[in-house]
Amino acid sequence: MLFYGIGRARSGSEDLDMWYWYDRFEAWLAVALLGGTSLTLLVSSTARAIGHPFAGGAELAQLLFIWTAVLGADITLRHGGQVRIDALTVRLPLPLQRLTSGLCLVLMLGFLALLVWHGLPLALSNWQSPMGVAGLSYGYITLALPVGAALMIVSLMRRILAKGIVPSLIADEAIVEEAS
Repeated sequence: MLFYGIGRARSGSEDLDMWYWYDRFEAWLAVALLGGTSLTLLVSSTARAIGHPFAGGAELAQLLFIWTAVLGADITLRHGGQVRIDALTVRLPLPLQRLTSGLCLVLMLGFLALLVWHGLPLALSNWQSPMGVAGLSYGYITLALPVGAALMIVSLMRRILAKGIVPSLIADEAIVEEAS
């Protein structure tokens, strides 16, 4: 199974690479959380159908799914899969491409930093609030946004350092075909 790091072939030097194991762990965690979401919904709906409802099943599935979405967004960003419209920028000379790409990266990093800055106090203020009948803290849900934004900052910085400014916004699997 090839899923952004899961099942990827590795060389001997990657055995000691911390980022390789970090990427693998994050991908497996995202898959496990998605499976947990599906399993929770299945158990909850089955229990309701046989007359023994699972209180809090929907809230638990919501919590797992939010964390799955945040980890999935980070994995997507790490591989350059963010939404981009480059119909104009690809026609610009390289110095202007660098400038516009740099501006986009600064705006992305600034927005993510704002999410971390304002999201952590929000998560801490919601820690005492219970979420529905499950009794879970609402802080677990609101914590997903600043943690995900921090992970995305790390991923974006890794991309910039590894690929440079302009290529960091291009998807890894992008295939450019030349017109014949």
